[in-house]
Amino acid sequence: MPDASRELVRAAVDEFEARQTPEARCAKDADKLEMPLQAVEYRDTGVHRVDGWIDSARDGLTTETARRVAEAAVTLSPLTWRDR
Repeated sequence: MPDASRELVRAAVDEFEARQTPEARCAKDADKLEMPLQAVEYRDTGVHRVDGWIDSARDGLTTETARRVAEAAVTLSPLTWRDR
C-alpha cells in the first residue's frame, strides 16, 4: 500500500480504537451492536446460552442511541419491523 494510503488508514484505525471523537464512538458502538444482534438470531434458532454474550456487548456501549438499539434488539421479535 502506498505510504499516503497506509497513513490514512492507520489514522482512521487509531481514531476508531481511541474513541475520542463522536464519529469514533458511534462507529465502535455500531461494531459492538453486531454482537447482540447476532446473539438474538442464535437465540431465535434455539441456542440458549447467549445472555452473557448479549450482556457483555451491551455493557460496552457508550452512546444512548446504541443502548436503545440494543434494548430493542433483545426485547422485540426480529420480525417486528414487518408490522410497522
